[in-house]
Amino acid sequence: MNELFLFVRPPRPLWPFNSASSAFWPPLAFASMAAMLRHHLPDLRVEILDAPALEMGWRSIASEIQRRHPAYVGIGEEAVSCVEGLRLARLAKAIGARVIAGGCFFGHLAPQALATGLLDVVVHGEGEVTIVELVQALRAGSRDALARVNGISFLPEPGTPNPPPAANASEVITTPPRQLVPNLDTLPLPAYDLLPMERYGARSVNHPRLAAIELSRGCFGSCDFCVLWRQMGRFTGDRLVPHVRVKSPERLREEIRLLVRRYHRQYLGWVDPCFNADPRVPGQLAELLLRDGIRVGQSAWVRADAMVRDAHSGALANCVRAGLNEVYLGIERPDNESIASLHKTSGVADACEALRILRGQFPEVLAIGSFIYGLPGDSPQTIRAIHRFVTELELDQFFFIPLTPLPGTAGWRAELWDPSGERFREFSFLPAGHPHGRHAELERALLWSMLTNWPWARVRGYLRPWLGGNTRRRRVQWRLTARATKVYLTRVLRNMLGSDHQFGLVFPSWYES
Repeated sequence: MNELFLFVRPPRPLWPFNSASSAFWPPLAFASMAAMLRHHLPDLRVEILDAPALEMGWRSIASEIQRRHPAYVGIGEEAVSCVEGLRLARLAKAIGARVIAGGCFFGHLAPQALATGLLDVVVHGEGEVTIVELVQALRAGSRDALARVNGISFLPEPGTPNPPPAANASEVITTPPRQLVPNLDTLPLPAYDLLPMERYGARSVNHPRLAAIELSRGCFGSCDFCVLWRQMGRFTGDRLVPHVRVKSPERLREEIRLLVRRYHRQYLGWVDPCFNADPRVPGQLAELLLRDGIRVGQSAWVRADAMVRDAHSGALANCVRAGLNEVYLGIERPDNESIASLHKTSGVADACEALRILRGQFPEVLAIGSFIYGLPGDSPQTIRAIHRFVTELELDQFFFIPLTPLPGTAGWRAELWDPSGERFREFSFLPAGHPHGRHAELERALLWSMLTNWPWARVRGYLRPWLGGNTRRRRVQWRLTARATKVYLTRVLRNMLGSDHQFGLVFPSWYES
């Protein structure tokens, strides 16, 4: 039987703001790389095992890996689920599989991750072309073959099935950066047939029959706290710079037709770091969908300044008519000075104008904002000012996110590395809630402000769904409010009195099954 390349998303906890029915989106990167492998290496069997979507726990995963006996196992975890990635790698190495890791976390910590002895190769940045060349090089079985593959890091002994932990991270070999795919339309359609598509959003009311899809890669911003533009950036010499590439409207229409007509998807979650970075394609795509009679629910992360631009051009109106009904805005701070300190280029005036446009012209669109705390110099007074600003904006929902030193970002420090991965549970983007944590004073101020600060604008914001607006927006807003209340009240208060080693994450009943 031909060799098997198995992409695996292992069991993992849920973020508490998500419902169990829509917590896990399809792993689009796996589906895209799987399509490339099938296209270029037809003698290689390719499969995807998405444990969370199948509600498959660790005992089942261990049995599946034993049964399928893959030659290669591909993993790609976020920082908060690094523990699960390393646990999976240990299972794969036990049967002699080669473990290939990539994504925003492992790609920025290749020497440290390889030094655990659990990984064979780390892929940096974009993976579709690299993964094909990498499998060919691993089949060749020589260090020289691996060294000719751009965009990877590996240990000096690639022929050893179970290499010992590297004694020195400097032994790791890193090849030159991989050039980006210049035209995303040349990539094959993601291998959706390898995913349990019927499971995504199957029981969700707000995001029914969910699909993940990308319109673009990259961003034209370079915010200090964001790792995504770095993951999708372009090298100019040895310098990484922001770069945006966009699929054509025609290619996107083809993909959406497939998702809607063959896989019966009813809701699209755009995974782009910035859905509206390009001023033309989102609106043009919406026009094509409307001509086809396709109106499908959509959510996206957007820039406030680009939203204002698109409102004036008419592109935003087209997107809303085609189904865009949920937008996430990284507003971050109430003052331009601290926004500039994060190297973010969309300011307070942009956020205010974007929200004014949404409320006046597109009241059916749910608007959710994110705000960052924990910058140098932040105080309880700063937190109260952010909360007052949130109230003035009259968002449908908001999240307060602690500034998190993700690997690859400006805040990362080498001493934060933990080879067990347990320390990265703190990288959940949730208030830590510990009585003596680094943000404890700020989080107490946030909790107190949320309990006691009730200006009329805030009261009006909670009443607005009942006084008008469509059914979906009212339903989503109140469900998010209920979950936020649970997170900020029950969890933060409990943790301030004790300790929560799960950092607010929700472990489903099937996690160890």
